[in-house]
Amino acid sequence: MNDLMTRSFLSYVELKKQDQKDVKAELDIESGQLNPTDEPNLSEFFHEVNGIKTEMEDISNLLSDLQTLTEESKSTHSAKVLRGLESDMTRLSVINCLRVRLREIMKEFQILRQKILSDYKNDLKARYYTATEEEPSEEEEEIEQMIS
Repeated sequence: MNDLMTRSFLSYVELKKQDQKDVKAELDIESGQLNPTDEPNLSEFFHEVNGIKTEMEDISNLLSDLQTLTEESKSTHSAKVLRGLESDMTRLSVINCLRVRLREIMKEFQILRQKILSDYKNDLKARYYTATEEEPSEEEEEIEQMIS
């Protein structure tokens, strides 16, 4: 705690000394009066600021060029893009029609397959009856074994 108070007091004393020096030298930064040792540091600072301003201007120019090129590319590619979209839409339409037709054909195939299987079972039942003069069992295990 004593260290904190001592440090705080020492900082205050240093600030007070600096203030006294400034008053004696009667330098006014706001009016443009600078300490001779500060002038080279400020000239370096302003030199760096000018360099940064130049770089910012270059970046702004590059940004505007990029925006211009982007707008130009949109207009030149729009016709190609529209043609591409039209062809893609045509392809999608044809594919969807083919998909629907394939589903219909698959349903028809399943119906035909079930009909053929049913007819074959009936034919086997008739053959079984002709051969054994007995009706096949209700569970149709015998018919299923014949089909396999």
